[in-house]
Amino acid sequence: MGDIQERLSVSSSSSSSTCSLSITTTQNKADPLPIDGEFWMIAEERAHEILNTIQPAIVSDRSRNEIIDYVHTLIKSHDGIEVFSFGSVPLKTYLPDGDIDLTVLTKRNREDEFFEKLYDTLKSEEGKSEFHVTDVQFIPAQVKVIKCNIMSIAVDISFNQTAGLRALCFLEQVDQLFGRDHLFKRSIILTKAWCYYESRILGANTGLISTYALAVLVLYIINLFHSSLSGPLAVLYKFLDYYSSFDWRNYCISVSGPVPISSLPELVASPENGHELLLDEKFLSDCIELYSAPTKTVETNGLEFPIRHLNIVDPLKHSNNLGKSVTKGNFQRIMHAFTLGARKLRDVLSLPGETMGWRLERFFGNSLERNGKGQRQDVNDPVTAFGTGRSELSELSGDFEGYFGRLVYGQMYHSHRDASGWDVVRRLVSYRKNEFYLRSLNGSTSMQHLPLQSLTNAKTRGTGTYIPDMSQQLYNRNSPTHHLESSAEARDDNGASSCCNLSGQVSTSCASIKGEDCVKPETCNQHVLKSLRPGNLENNDVCQSSENLVDSISSSSTLDRENGKEEESKSSQTLNGS
Repeated sequence: MGDIQERLSVSSSSSSSTCSLSITTTQNKADPLPIDGEFWMIAEERAHEILNTIQPAIVSDRSRNEIIDYVHTLIKSHDGIEVFSFGSVPLKTYLPDGDIDLTVLTKRNREDEFFEKLYDTLKSEEGKSEFHVTDVQFIPAQVKVIKCNIMSIAVDISFNQTAGLRALCFLEQVDQLFGRDHLFKRSIILTKAWCYYESRILGANTGLISTYALAVLVLYIINLFHSSLSGPLAVLYKFLDYYSSFDWRNYCISVSGPVPISSLPELVASPENGHELLLDEKFLSDCIELYSAPTKTVETNGLEFPIRHLNIVDPLKHSNNLGKSVTKGNFQRIMHAFTLGARKLRDVLSLPGETMGWRLERFFGNSLERNGKGQRQDVNDPVTAFGTGRSELSELSGDFEGYFGRLVYGQMYHSHRDASGWDVVRRLVSYRKNEFYLRSLNGSTSMQHLPLQSLTNAKTRGTGTYIPDMSQQLYNRNSPTHHLESSAEARDDNGASSCCNLSGQVSTSCASIKGEDCVKPETCNQHVLKSLRPGNLENNDVCQSSENLVDSISSSSTLDRENGKEEESKSSQTLNGS
């Protein structure tokens, strides 16, 4: 991979700090892929058809956004507080049966009061609303949640859970970095479908694997084997093969490699011998810094990592075990499913082309039985059935700038009394550095072109040949973040100039440390922070900015959804016409 490997590989000589993983080397035990490139192409084509049936579609995005808008309006009209979505819906990795995760921002000392009000409000909607609200429940767990069904889709509403927003930003950024027509997201969807429909091993609320833990496991597979993966099916095969033989008794798994349990509380990652990781240690530590709360020191590795049966290190909080929900009995069930799945998929991939195709459909038999007959759980109208050679239009691109803006707002919402203008500067400059890191990859493909990609240049929908788009741009010069290039600065002693674009994105303007007002650009129709000098940033300024930010984010989200509806309508007309 040339220069890209030099830029993205993890150096074994990197020093271990309190917020990063140190590196040693172990031998990779995963089996090589069982077939050659030409047969992988045939297998990936069929996997793509299956993916088209279960992945998010524009029509399902619209249905879910209508539910989010409904809950948002319901809460805002009664309480005037903000509601953000996180998890697989904004990330565009949800299954047709997937739920919607929402978090409500309110004063921490008033959470119980709002829980009761929201619960009563939703209960009053049962049997009355056109959105068919049913089964409203209050779950008094460690993280209190209100569960309900709206238009037959499960909705989970929590309070002040900014950790979900951090994970959303991180996973969206990683998907942009990996590229290859959203290989990361498509791999999550295919793997999640197998875990949920075929093996029934997905669901933290039932002592099984959480969706975030699953995404981190998929991330490491791509991070490790990136140069040999032809598509989502190859990722799934490597996923099953690697984790079915992983030494869970003696190791944790992190995005940088296995971590010996004996080394805890120090996290000493051990990437496999002969493999260079795509995400380097600096990128991961920058992400921890970027997405951490603005008034808190980045968490160190000194905090105890709780050992369970399935140990997965959270890349954004090293003391958090993402596998802590898995019980002992379910761990054995998961390992059996991985082992059996790896063996069955290996057998399928060893068959001749035509036989391999229909056997692969049987491998995903429950997924297709549930979703391949022209109906989706999250869409009222009929959709395209599997095997017709056509598929619903889909768009997996996310809004990283919008997600990041909401994360900043959510964190500042609770910490504005202690936050200074320098907190805002630090976060915006960190974002700029991180964004430039992605831009530096624009000159070369983020993942190596495989020889099998040159077999054909054809690209059709449905049962035709499918070649992933390898030319995805990671940096758009016309995007809002491009304006960071010319104006976001940080000076050690002399000053800094940055401000928050209150539409939920990040931009800059001419704030001075000398107490002068920030001059609003002609193109900006929002209020901005008046001064970034710590002594001049009063609580009222931050509160006022926060209120403006809420309205801007809300209107931005609504506009995005309206634009999505128009695009979906136009796309449907085009598809029907053809």
